[in-house]
Amino acid sequence: MARPSDPSARTRLLAAARDVFVRRGLDRAKVEDITQAAGLSKGSFYLHFRTKDDAFKEILAVALAELGAIVQRIAEARPNQAEVGLEGVAEAWLDHDLDIFECIWKNRAIMRLVLDGGGSPDYQHLIETFAQGAEETTERLIRFGIDRGYYRADIDSQRAAAFVAGGYDRLARRIVRERKRPDFARLMVDAQGLCIRALGTPDFIRAAENVHARRLSAPAAAS
Repeated sequence: MARPSDPSARTRLLAAARDVFVRRGLDRAKVEDITQAAGLSKGSFYLHFRTKDDAFKEILAVALAELGAIVQRIAEARPNQAEVGLEGVAEAWLDHDLDIFECIWKNRAIMRLVLDGGGSPDYQHLIETFAQGAEETTERLIRFGIDRGYYRADIDSQRAAAFVAGGYDRLARRIVRERKRPDFARLMVDAQGLCIRALGTPDFIRAAENVHARRLSAPAAAS
């Protein structure tokens, strides 16, 4: 009688693969390392994945999906913020940026492997697809800001989205290579301040500056 397959095998293999990839790097990681860490056979690995690259691609896809879900929640929440006033909007947007970069920091090891050259164009394709989606979402949010009077009416939303999404992309690429946890409050205040000063109406700029001053003077930011 054939042994029943282990229903937890795929999850165990992915968890082990993530640890092995982070410790050894993509190039030096071997299937044997992964199966040994998972306590499973090579046959079990090949039952679920064709190659170690397939396992890595799935791990990366999960990390990007987590980030994408946060971005989607942010996009869905923004239309409901009209009643909180300009400072409330600026504060909510700042918290949203913090959520995104906390997720990037959480998955920094996997992201860093890709950005440092994973050896497969499939990885870069996943990153580029996500980046394109992020830029499109940014453009929708900028148009929303223009419609609500937070951003200037003369803004070209497509060009502004390329500017904003590109800047945040470069910041993310820098963060995943940091060894020490950055001061996210300071980073996000600086990044949001640049964007709002470039795009915002005078009233919204003043509101954001008030929020930023309070956030940076709070005990959590100073510690």
